[in-house]
Amino acid sequence: MATQGIKRKRSAYDASFKLKVVDHAEIHGNRAASREFTVPETNVREWRKQKVVLKDMNKTKKAQRGRQAMYPDMEKELYEWIIDQRSSGYIVTSLHIRLQAQKFCKDSNFKASNGWTQKFMKRHGLAIRQRTKIAQKLPNDLEEKIASFHTFIINQRKQINFELSQIGNMDETPMCFDLPGNRTIDSKGKHTVQ
Repeated sequence: MATQGIKRKRSAYDASFKLKVVDHAEIHGNRAASREFTVPETNVREWRKQKVVLKDMNKTKKAQRGRQAMYPDMEKELYEWIIDQRSSGYIVTSLHIRLQAQKFCKDSNFKASNGWTQKFMKRHGLAIRQRTKIAQKLPNDLEEKIASFHTFIINQRKQINFELSQIGNMDETPMCFDLPGNRTIDSKGKHTVQ
């Protein structure tokens, strides 16, 4: 009966620990660092190769998980488009993101799937958010428009000879049937989503 090798439990180490091991390995060697910190020597070799990246990382981060974006320029352009749309007060949905991504991407094989959209949003700190303020803003030139409307009505009354009894007032507010949605894509942690 053949003996099997000892299986070690997988461990996750944070960046500060890895840097300590790398510093020790640079002075005393990989094998000595492996024995001192009780980690596999292959890990020590890998961490030495990643030293520059580990120094730039958050010291409490345990791994470099997640793939890098395949189309970073397109993603940057798409993110800027989303921010521009949101700052203008427009709603941005997952479908809008997918369609814009396909417009911006030069690769004909690129498919902006739902999964890609979710990962894109996670990479850029975006989330589907409930709008906290749905009311429409009054136009800046409201007073001017009211005065123009009054002038128009007075002119129409003079031209067509309407009697005052023929002019009515409706107290109902007209409402557009194309209601804006109450969910949009916006940055995580934002307190007010318009």
